[in-house]
Amino acid sequence: MLRGEVRRKTALKVSEIYPSLQGEGLLVGTPSVFVRLQGCNLRCPWCDQPESLHPGGGALMSVEDVIGKVREYPHRHVVITGGEPFTQSFLTLLVEELLKEGFSVQIETNGTLWQKGMDTLASHIHITLSPKGVASWFVHPKVLLYARELKWVVDHLLTLDIILMPSFRRFLEEERVVLQPEGNKEIFLQKALSLQEELLSLGYRVRVLPQLHKLLGLK
Repeated sequence: MLRGEVRRKTALKVSEIYPSLQGEGLLVGTPSVFVRLQGCNLRCPWCDQPESLHPGGGALMSVEDVIGKVREYPHRHVVITGGEPFTQSFLTLLVEELLKEGFSVQIETNGTLWQKGMDTLASHIHITLSPKGVASWFVHPKVLLYARELKWVVDHLLTLDIILMPSFRRFLEEERVVLQPEGNKEIFLQKALSLQEELLSLGYRVRVLPQLHKLLGLK
């Protein structure tokens, strides 16, 4: 089957596609097009995108359609988020085609899932890992291997012992850890700052970053 035909004969469940700036993590401030995919395998109580959780929502779009929509904007960085992107069977094809089109690609994931075809692409993209307490902080080994940053949502469940778990240690050593106060709430900001101090006393430097887009009144 020809490449163009493959791109057309696919089906992604898409919640929305829109331009904004990356408001979270190490790439904060980057002008981006967000491709929000529909459906998630987890149910975090504080999820700020509940409308994107259920697989029955969203609109069916082919990879060709998604790329066509992304091309409408001048941004060259694409953030694939959700929901949980790895629940979509054609995620790998979407990433591959976006890279061929010259876009830089970022995937935001809870880390519990993986797709075999992503192994050859992972070193060319920015994977943001955000482990979740509702999954008992489980992360797929391939996500741990390829993720470029670890973003902790600081809520009532997160503790210093969790951050220091051996499976997450390399992110601390590489200074690729972000503490993000849940919902930009004052109580969790103070907790994030306290965790930052404790980690600093242990020799680890981490960043405390709120959700910038919310502070700026952006989507």
